[in-house]
Amino acid sequence: MLNRVCLAAAVAAFVAAPAFAADMCGASPLAPAIPGIGEIAGKTPDDAHKVALDALKNVKIYQAALQPFYDCVEKQSADNKKAITDAQGKDDKAKLADLQDSEAKLQKNYQQTVSTEKQVVSDYMTLHDAYCNMGDGLTGCPKKK
Repeated sequence: MLNRVCLAAAVAAFVAAPAFAADMCGASPLAPAIPGIGEIAGKTPDDAHKVALDALKNVKIYQAALQPFYDCVEKQSADNKKAITDAQGKDDKAKLADLQDSEAKLQKNYQQTVSTEKQVVSDYMTLHDAYCNMGDGLTGCPKKK
């Protein structure tokens, strides 16, 4: 009886491995909310600078939190590709399909994360540009000619 339970658990773990692999890296870190330009409208340059600086700090924290996720995705993708090659060599169509599905999910999650990161940076740059347009010689802004 115990042997059957152990065998069933081992089979379940083996079958679930590709699905687990797709989720191995987990969800990407949550993106920070970057204030819109309306948040600095009517503020003094010093207050607007504080808002922009806080947003920059949040972007940097977010990007630092993304690095382990990106590293995990890179490693997991390499592992998936090796397992796909092995499954192709053994002509194991079921395992191959599961591995390909796992890799597709991993890449979709990765692409969504990259897109979100780009949007966060773009939102910050919009805020920063609005701050810099408040006047000449503001901290962190290029000098106007």
